[in-house]
Amino acid sequence: MKRKYIAPLAFLFVLYGYSQGNYYPASGNVGIGTLTPNYNLEVAGSFSATEIFVNGALMQSSPWSLSGVNTFYNAGRVGIGTNNPGYALDVSGTVNASNLLINGAPLPESPWSLSGSNTFYNAGRVGIGTNNPGFALDVAGTVNATNLLINGAPLPGSPWSLSGVNTFYNAGRVGIGTNNPGFALDVAGTVNATNLLINGAPLPASPWSVSGSETYYISGNVGIGTNNPNFDLDVDGTINANSILINGTLITASPWTVSGTNVYYNAGGRVGIGITNVPNGYALAVDGNVLAEEIRVELSQNWPDFVFTKNYDLPTLKEVERHILEKGHLENIPSAAEVRLNGIMLGEMNAKLLQKIEELTLYIIDQQKEIEELKHANSKFENEKDGLKILTSRLEKLEKYISEK
Repeated sequence: MKRKYIAPLAFLFVLYGYSQGNYYPASGNVGIGTLTPNYNLEVAGSFSATEIFVNGALMQSSPWSLSGVNTFYNAGRVGIGTNNPGYALDVSGTVNASNLLINGAPLPESPWSLSGSNTFYNAGRVGIGTNNPGFALDVAGTVNATNLLINGAPLPGSPWSLSGVNTFYNAGRVGIGTNNPGFALDVAGTVNATNLLINGAPLPASPWSVSGSETYYISGNVGIGTNNPNFDLDVDGTINANSILINGTLITASPWTVSGTNVYYNAGGRVGIGITNVPNGYALAVDGNVLAEEIRVELSQNWPDFVFTKNYDLPTLKEVERHILEKGHLENIPSAAEVRLNGIMLGEMNAKLLQKIEELTLYIIDQQKEIEELKHANSKFENEKDGLKILTSRLEKLEKYISEK
């Protein structure tokens, strides 16, 4: 009769011991709802607790939301296998799913083909880390391979040398982002370094100041392509910009047009060099000297070959002399006062000068004819003079003969 109460009493003593303080096993895992726990505490089922701590810190509530049978998260990006997701869903690992959809449409099939254990793609270029491959295989990142071959031959070894933890190259120049380095180290791109030294001394801090997204320099002039800027911004080269403002006003586009190596302006206006007010009637006005190897003038008016026509009324030299005495300059040639006031038309003046040269040529021809006539008359006179000399001699002899008789 006494044995029937031993087991219940032992169980009560055990419960009493649990109720007197915290209980934990000295070793092993604890399982609730399972006889084979794999963790320190493994619960096979649901549990309700006011608080759960991990390493003494309160466990945060789940960021996921429930809507019916759907679970969603719209507070940011979701990363699986990564703490820094770069996309709405960023999985660092393998995805195994019955379907993958993009914008509700099934993911396109792989463009790769299989032949035995080989995988190949010959429909175009392959880009890894880039959407715009420029070569048969274009990798924007690091390549880790047991062998790299070029045309079936192993890739040449690195030209760099190692000395302890130092890497050096002293066979020439080093180019990063360029195949034609112009300096010992030539980087075509951005340099990110903890320190930059010149001759062992730290590179001077940038003279530029930053305010928000703006960068400014107010200590002097800024030169680009020149060490001696003469203006606030002095650029020795070409400027490529979306907009250029002067005093807050957008610079208007150039009215000049480029065709090959030619530059021209045919917008229906006038061009002034060194002058802002081009006089009416002129397409180009230059206030200053013009240096040129050759200047071509095309006249719409007649060239003065009309001087040589039979109907041309050539002024006599008496008429030319009279005009000079009265006016002080040649006829149809502007006076000095007119030139000072109005200048000269280069093409028109050349035509007028040529007219005077042609008139002078006609005068010379006429004078040459008169000279020839005078020579001829003089020759006849000389012949007659010789005859007179003979007659004179004969008369003298005759007179002498008569006087002697």
